[in-house]
Amino acid sequence: MTRPFLQHSLRAVLTAVGLIACLAPGPLWAADGEEEETLALFSAWQEGASGATRSPKPLSQTAENVTVVTAAEIVALNAHTLADILDTVPGLQLSHNGGPGIIAYTHIQSSSFEHVLLLLDSIPFTNFGANFSDVSAIPARIIERVEIIKGPASTAWGSALGGVINVITKSPERDRSLSGTAAASIGSRSTSDSALELSGSVNRLGYYLSAGFLGSDGLVPKTGINSNNLHGRLTWDLPNQGQIFAQATGSFSRQGDLYATAYDLTQQDDKRQINALVGLRQPLTDRLELAISGFHTFNRQESAYYNISDGAVWWDQGADLPKAFGTESTLGGTASLTWRGYQHLLVVGGDYRHLKITGNSVDTKNYSPYNRKADRWGLFLNDTISLGSFSITPGLRFDRPQTAPDQFSASLGATWQLSNNTLLRAYVAKGYGMPVITSQFDPRPTKILTAQLGAENTSIPYLWLKATLFRNMTWGADTEQQLAQGLELELRTKPVFHTSLGAGWTYTDTHRTSDGTPVHDDKPTQTLKLALTYNDGTFRSMLTGRHIFWNNTADENGKNGLIWDLHLGATLYQKENTALELFVSGRNLFNSRYYSSDFFPNVGRWFEGGMRVKF
Repeated sequence: MTRPFLQHSLRAVLTAVGLIACLAPGPLWAADGEEEETLALFSAWQEGASGATRSPKPLSQTAENVTVVTAAEIVALNAHTLADILDTVPGLQLSHNGGPGIIAYTHIQSSSFEHVLLLLDSIPFTNFGANFSDVSAIPARIIERVEIIKGPASTAWGSALGGVINVITKSPERDRSLSGTAAASIGSRSTSDSALELSGSVNRLGYYLSAGFLGSDGLVPKTGINSNNLHGRLTWDLPNQGQIFAQATGSFSRQGDLYATAYDLTQQDDKRQINALVGLRQPLTDRLELAISGFHTFNRQESAYYNISDGAVWWDQGADLPKAFGTESTLGGTASLTWRGYQHLLVVGGDYRHLKITGNSVDTKNYSPYNRKADRWGLFLNDTISLGSFSITPGLRFDRPQTAPDQFSASLGATWQLSNNTLLRAYVAKGYGMPVITSQFDPRPTKILTAQLGAENTSIPYLWLKATLFRNMTWGADTEQQLAQGLELELRTKPVFHTSLGAGWTYTDTHRTSDGTPVHDDKPTQTLKLALTYNDGTFRSMLTGRHIFWNNTADENGKNGLIWDLHLGATLYQKENTALELFVSGRNLFNSRYYSSDFFPNVGRWFEGGMRVKF
């Protein structure tokens, strides 16, 4: 470990501690007798639930390293898209090409972004043509919660070597026939976000509808955006707690996704993305439930490339070269049976996807059209066996991806609730990540073998602590064998005088097993996430900090600054179901430079303010 590396890390930690101490609105610890407030995730492992094995179960029986982000936390962040939310999650590293709505690359504990699986209500949102998960394309307002599995989850989800981000969207309001929210904001460089949500239930019919617009002149030059997005969900309650549901999500945008001064290159994209889902959940007996769903996704992107200096077409062949484009259509379905026995939570089922991908691959010398089709299916079985304070979670999955050899994944996890204040976790798994389907390279998937040990503890008053050790061995395809091992630490405090503190630190050492040399590109070694929150019901504030030591090679010219964002809100009027709220955000307050490569300069300091009306 080099001296500059230690200096960067020490400077980040000291800056964080100093700024938090200066900005904290009150003492950290409460006087005796003060009524304790509830922190959403403070006791999540005792009370919360996760769908890591494809059926909700207590986090206290979840062996995987899971983080859950709630709707209340999303509102406090004044978030525009899913990318804003993930920026605050310990163990995740995001590299942004621009402001809200512009693409961001997501890494989980330094895994490659191609190996992160993004799901929208358990339906793949990842673009299989490029193995890219566009976390900036999902509006934050439609999200009820986000579940992040850090580490391979192939026994449940298939190709998920790096981890899974499962976005659960909002359900219809159950107790009212009509409710809604209208919100609008305006900020630097004409950055604006406006939306309307309507929700309610009439007899057995429930609905949730959302429409919004996100626009900007570009917080990074040449990265303007005009994006319209729609989302709707309908539910029909059946007897015996069954339900039929249907939903559709669409986004239509024109945006600049790249500004690379080193290459005199800018990229302008037209994007269309539509996802549709229909499904049925029906209890067959008191303990057995059937779930069936079918989905269709459609993505199309056209990209044009220009010189920054004179606006000319960037390609060597000149203006006659067609735009690069890619179209992906997916038709698929899932069926599963869930058995909730006295000591078992058994889930067995299968997935099917038919992929059709067309487009062209263009560089400065070649124009290569492609047309790919594939039928992929998989069978999975996961069980959670409860034995008092112990739980054991075996998992198996077989996949036939057609474009690659058959894959067999296995996992075994265990949890032990040692006391009311202590939970221990252990997890081992073998998983895989599919190669890009349009690639002409080695078709073999990348494999991973992981081992994790974790613990959570609330023995110290007002404090929740979580620690996870992980060891990930990857190999296969064009990847030489690599070992990534590290530690993730998280803490949260209960709100005292309406104030709470959260922090997360992740250290990862990635090196080649052949000679022990470090792996640099997209393998950050240290990640620090901080959050200071105040909420008294009328006024709220959240100060967040993030630092990533990108650890790229010197020629990348990466910058490892510390980014601070401040979000404020005030409820000016509230009566029953009606409320008026004003909010303001200042992002990158100290105008820090923070990027893995100067190919992708980060957004500087910018501000925005807005209004939210609930009815």
